[in-house]
Amino acid sequence: MTLSPDGADRYARVRAWIEAQSGGADSAVSLAALCETASLRLGMGGAAVTVETSRGWAETRYSTGDMARRLVELQVTVGEGPCLDATRTGGPVLVSDLGSLSCQRRWPLFAPLATEAGVSALFALPLRVGSIRGGTLVLHRAVAGALSGGQLADALTFTELALRFLLDGHAGAVEDGADCLPLHDPQLHQATGMIAAQLDTGIDEALSRLRAHAFATRRPLADLAADVVARRVTFDPSEEAT
Repeated sequence: MTLSPDGADRYARVRAWIEAQSGGADSAVSLAALCETASLRLGMGGAAVTVETSRGWAETRYSTGDMARRLVELQVTVGEGPCLDATRTGGPVLVSDLGSLSCQRRWPLFAPLATEAGVSALFALPLRVGSIRGGTLVLHRAVAGALSGGQLADALTFTELALRFLLDGHAGAVEDGADCLPLHDPQLHQATGMIAAQLDTGIDEALSRLRAHAFATRRPLADLAADVVARRVTFDPSEEAT
């Protein structure tokens, strides 16, 4: 795709911001620098880049802090939220006020928990080109309010660069024609496989049980998965799903 002069200028400017955050043009740029730069330049409280697995799970590749990571994980746990909608539709999901009645109705599990945690606005921008689904760039802040036109244009440029960084970092890693980037959190998948064996069920059902247990006990999904792998938590087929 050929960029317009304005688009090329914006791309160069955003790239220069990231290079400066990385330590200069001669330094290797990274998703860490991209997320930190996006958060700073767009006035956000934090940012994260997720990747989508072959089963449609969003996994955090990098986050600027615990809150950014927890917001992604919470959406995976409850099975709803702006990130999942952005991945499903292929378009940005820009939420200026998570506390609004419309958001509370759209995401009745995610929105109240996010606002309770102190997040008022969340912007999920999908990373995709053609059939390749890369994940999302997720931005959040404590103050409600929409992105300005300039902020949105910059955010989309950060998104384009994030996808390029991911694809460059995984050149040749997509196997058997799969249209998703490689898995990032093997422990989550190991735990799901163990639960499937314990319950004598499929992977999808095992993931649903894991997510339901994490939501019911208000535990981070990654922490619960670690306990399953360590056999501190097991799933009994005679028990009802939580």
